[in-house]
Amino acid sequence: MSFLGRFSRTQLIIGGLLTYATGVSAALTFLPGASKPDDGTSSTDRFPSETTRQSTFDGLAPGYDKEVGMHEYLLGIQRRRKRLLKQAQGRVLEIASGTGRNVDFYPKGCCSEIVFSDFSQGMMQILKKKVAESDMGKRFDYQLRRQQQLELERISHQSKASSSGTQGSGGDDDNSLPQELVPSVVETQLRFQTMNAAAIPYPDQSFDTVVDTFGLCSFEEPVLVLKEMKRVLKPGGRLLLLEHGNSHWGFMQDMQAKQLDKHVHKYGCYWNREIEELVKEAGLVVREKERSQLGTVYYIIAE
Repeated sequence: MSFLGRFSRTQLIIGGLLTYATGVSAALTFLPGASKPDDGTSSTDRFPSETTRQSTFDGLAPGYDKEVGMHEYLLGIQRRRKRLLKQAQGRVLEIASGTGRNVDFYPKGCCSEIVFSDFSQGMMQILKKKVAESDMGKRFDYQLRRQQQLELERISHQSKASSSGTQGSGGDDDNSLPQELVPSVVETQLRFQTMNAAAIPYPDQSFDTVVDTFGLCSFEEPVLVLKEMKRVLKPGGRLLLLEHGNSHWGFMQDMQAKQLDKHVHKYGCYWNREIEELVKEAGLVVREKERSQLGTVYYIIAE
């Protein structure tokens, strides 16, 4: 039995919360805050550019899962991902997919299509490998190959029928079957899109669900990105968010502000944004919300 296997989930969560609170208190007490510039340097100049942060994400990608995996498990983040993604349906666009930490939490057959996207090439490389090795990816690969086999069999059958004269004088055009005559065996189409979320390359009202988990903290213009998410949602579609944001506890807010410069440069993450206010500013309506981890984790369903 593994070390963690000796403890119940409740014990692990409580232990994780205590560790988290202890770490926060220690950071607030002992770690020096980033010094504010006294030479007239603006905050824009102080923080890394989008290009610099993209390089940060590329560099973090190979070891990212190992670095955050235990943290997410102990704090119940994986459970929240699973709960959030139960709401996904239809055609889905996932923004800022990163290394694919949501891949294993989409229910089987929940969606007709999932488009995984990110603007970091390093993250996308890890993501594609993870999807290919997942149960979802293996099902898709098998079903896609089966679909191609069925299409080849039907084209071969029609070609033989045409050459024997049983189909009249259709000629070579008979080899191209109408799509509706080929039954689909692919339950969930999987695609990848390297893109800037501030300019989503899809038409208006393209998706039934848009998902973003821990991405709003990393965008230069989060409201613009949220407006883009809203634009590509179909009427009645849902935006599913699980985000880092500013705490509702004063001591935690102080720590987040104190360590912001260091955190942004290390992780490319502005971790003290007011997430719900950003969602509303983008013109979205919050239908369900919940906060945890001293108010720093936001669970939001919006339309």
